Amino acid sequence: MSEGTADKFGMRSVFGVVFLFLMQAQAFEISKQSGKLILSGACEEGKSIYSSLARWSTNAKTGKTCDPVAVAGESGGSCNLDITDCVPEHVVKYHGARPEVDGPNCWNLSLVMSKILPAMRYSTPEEMNFYMRPPLCRALKDGEKKEPGDVGAIRQIAGFNKTEEYHGFIYIDEKIAYSKNGFSNMAPYELQTLDKVYRTYEVPDKPGCRQNVINSKSSQCGQAVAFYRCDSMDEYLEKNKNVPDQVRESFKNMDAAENCVQEALFKGDTLSVEARKNLRDTGLALVEYLQSAKSKPEVAKMKAEERDFLLGSLQLRLAALGDQLEFVAMERQDGEAFKASGELKYVAEMLQASAKQLKKGARK
Repeated sequence: MSEGTADKFGMRSVFGVVFLFLMQAQAFEISKQSGKLILSGACEEGKSIYSSLARWSTNAKTGKTCDPVAVAGESGGSCNLDITDCVPEHVVKYHGARPEVDGPNCWNLSLVMSKILPAMRYSTPEEMNFYMRPPLCRALKDGEKKEPGDVGAIRQIAGFNKTEEYHGFIYIDEKIAYSKNGFSNMAPYELQTLDKVYRTYEVPDKPGCRQNVINSKSSQCGQAVAFYRCDSMDEYLEKNKNVPDQVRESFKNMDAAENCVQEALFKGDTLSVEARKNLRDTGLALVEYLQSAKSKPEVAKMKAEERDFLLGSLQLRLAALGDQLEFVAMERQDGEAFKASGELKYVAEMLQASAKQLKKGARK
C-alpha cells in the first residue's frame, strides 16, 4: 500500500527504537552517544559502510572531513566507529527522531536531502513525480553506477507503461539507505539496510525489480525501483538568470514559511497566525503578479519549460502545505488549522489556474 493510500485510511506502522542492520548474519547498530552517531558491529562490514558514508558526505558537499583511512587500521571481531562527520547534518540531528504530528514522509525526505525542498513536511506523490525529471533530476541509465546520495523511487506497477509513486529513499550503497518509512509520527528518520527498505515496500529480489530503471522487465514485479541523480533548487536558480525577481522572492518566502512549519511539527506547536498569513499572502501575491504577467517583459524572456517548472513547483508546494496543515488540524482538532489548510489549497488552485492562463496566452 502506498503512502498516499495509507494516508486515506489513517494506517500506521509501529517502528522499534533500536536500529539494527541485518547484513549477512551480522548485526549493526546505529546509536547516538553524547551527540555523536556511532556505528557498532563487525569491523569489516563497518569499514565498508564507513567508506560509503564518507562518499555520501563528499557528494552532498557537507564540508565535513571523513577519511576512510582513519578507520582502516581497525581490526577484530567488532568495532565502534564514529560516523558523525561522514553523514549530512540532517542525519546527525534527525536519525531516530520523530515529528510530533503525522505528515513528514519518505518523498519529502528524498527531496529535502536532494536540496530541492528546504524543510520537512508532508509531500504529495505528485511532488515526488514532478521533481524526478529534468530540469533538476535525471534518471540513471540501466547499468549506470549508482552514487551515495542518489534518490531511489519505488513505484507500483499499475498497468502497461503506468506506475504510481510508492516510496522514496536516499541510496548510500547496496547495504545501507536513509529513509522515513511512512507519514506517521511513529515512523523515525532512519539509517537502515537497503534490504529493509525493499522488504518493507515489497520490491521483489528479481530481475527487473531492483535495477536502475523501470521497463518491460519490471512488468511482473508489483513494485519496482528507479534511481535518479538530482541538482539542488539553488543550483537551478543560480544557473537561470532570467527568473523574474518576483518569482525568486516567492521562493524565498515559501522557504521561510516551510521552515516555520517544520519547527512547529517537531516541537508540537501550533503554526502561528503570522506564519499562516505569510503563507497565504505569498501565494496571493504570486497569483496577482501572474494575472498581469503577460505584459511584463521579464516574463516574456522566460522559456516556456522554465516558467512551467517554477510555477508548477510553487503550486505543488502550496497544495502540499495545505495537506500538512490538514494533518495538524485533524490531530489537534484545530479549527484555525483547518481554515488555513483550506485557504492554502484554494490559493494553490488559483495559482494553477493563473499559470495555465499565462501558458495559454503565450501560445497565441
